[in-house]
Amino acid sequence: MENGTGSELNPQSRSDRFPAGQVFLSGIAGLTLAAFINSSALLTDAERLPDSRSRSLSVAIWTPIEAAASTLKLTWPRTVGDSLLGRSGDEGHITLRREHIEAVAEPHSEEWLILSVEEEQGPELHLDQGATDTSEPIWDPGNPFTIWVLGDSMVQFFGETFVMMAEKSPSVSATAEPKLASGLSRPDYFDWPTRISEVMTTYDPDAVILMFGGNDAQNIRADDGRWLDRFSEQWEEEYRRRIALVMDLAASKPERIVLWVGQPPMRGLGFDSRMKQLNDLYRAEADERQGVHYLDLRSLFTDESGNYARYLLDSSGQLVDVRLTDGVHLSHWGGEWLSEFLLKEIKQSPEVAELWND
Repeated sequence: MENGTGSELNPQSRSDRFPAGQVFLSGIAGLTLAAFINSSALLTDAERLPDSRSRSLSVAIWTPIEAAASTLKLTWPRTVGDSLLGRSGDEGHITLRREHIEAVAEPHSEEWLILSVEEEQGPELHLDQGATDTSEPIWDPGNPFTIWVLGDSMVQFFGETFVMMAEKSPSVSATAEPKLASGLSRPDYFDWPTRISEVMTTYDPDAVILMFGGNDAQNIRADDGRWLDRFSEQWEEEYRRRIALVMDLAASKPERIVLWVGQPPMRGLGFDSRMKQLNDLYRAEADERQGVHYLDLRSLFTDESGNYARYLLDSSGQLVDVRLTDGVHLSHWGGEWLSEFLLKEIKQSPEVAELWND
């Protein structure tokens, strides 16, 4: 009887098992569904990668997948889940911790900090043109001189150092606001013109420092929906229009100091070439505006031969690393060099320079 029962149950046991092929196909189907559900987040991650072949490949892969998932309404589980967990697709402003570090003393020579900038706007243009016509400065701890630093990840690596150095004066208040992976090419990701307009209207800063470009050497979408190939004639025309808009917003107040910081030299030759092209556009637009001063960084971060350098001599003749290993961003020391450079430009106005005499 036991043998009979066993023989009757044995076929049933075999029928409960899943064939290996069916298990494999089920796994593939599950992975595919998961990819479709999370495609929007994966595409966003891809778009935030630095300009590189890897970024282009990732975006090319996830863009059609995300488009198909959105069309088929397959992204709703992720959206609902994020909503229930209180997550938002929009990154908040980055909060950076301020370290108490000693600033490098102002050098007495041009051994490591070359302070000259291109004076293509003519000798008649100076930063003190916009200074108010008062007999003495109006700034004090109760009414500080305000500086805002706005831009992409480059600002993240020197912004807070600049804030610390600027606020050595009790009559100065500085704010750094970086937005990773942002720029002027992708207003759908982060709308810098809107944000800059908000800052100018709400905070009315006395000085503004802007730095963009690291993520902008890519195809951009025009207002009519057309995609423009990077550095094509139409692309350049559209990108210059965006530069002009941002500059005009920042310089909306005649007496405001506006510094547009060019991209430093990059280790990768291709990337460096693209940044040079963007710098030419920034310089050209700044030259058309008395209220905007373009700052070139190439002489500040190159060696004696004019080449990219990770290590440079400081004022005491010691080699210090001024760039990170990625060949793009500034190190802590590089951030101090740039901050010193920017403060020297701001101090060209005699009234402003007096703020740091204490």
